[in-house]
Amino acid sequence: MSIHSTNPFADPVNEPARQLRGRLGARVTVWAAGELDDDAAGLTVSSMMAVPGDPWRITGLVNVDSELVEVIAETGRAAITLLNGPDEEISDTFSGALPSLGGPFRRGDWVDSQWGPRLTDRTWAGIEIEETRPLGWLLQVTGALRHVGIADDPAPLHHIRGRYRAL
Repeated sequence: MSIHSTNPFADPVNEPARQLRGRLGARVTVWAAGELDDDAAGLTVSSMMAVPGDPWRITGLVNVDSELVEVIAETGRAAITLLNGPDEEISDTFSGALPSLGGPFRRGDWVDSQWGPRLTDRTWAGIEIEETRPLGWLLQVTGALRHVGIADDPAPLHHIRGRYRAL
């Protein structure tokens, strides 16, 4: 059952707003919360930004129906991993476009952190969730930046015009 009479994600290819969004491009990340052997959930997110302040904040747009929303509501935290060129399958798995036997965390080398699961050897951040609010068809999640782990990013993965690009 759907509350919409049409699919809100079935935008026509030539729809101007969709074309604009596709041309903006964005770094591909996975937001994750919970614990690996228990209730972990994750989601590919490319609509996000780091906001300067004291403390810095991270805000991102996530699917309101995702398991991630439920888990961050319980834990109040999230780990955000920045993906690299070889991580396209991880991105597709966490977006739901590619299945993974045993669950999405089977793809890649994940470890638990105080903020949630994160990929090893990747730049990542830990946030404490401060606010969630509906924004369009998505949920805006904002959190205070509490930890940053910097790794070598040899080929940062971006999504632009419907395709992955490693820069």
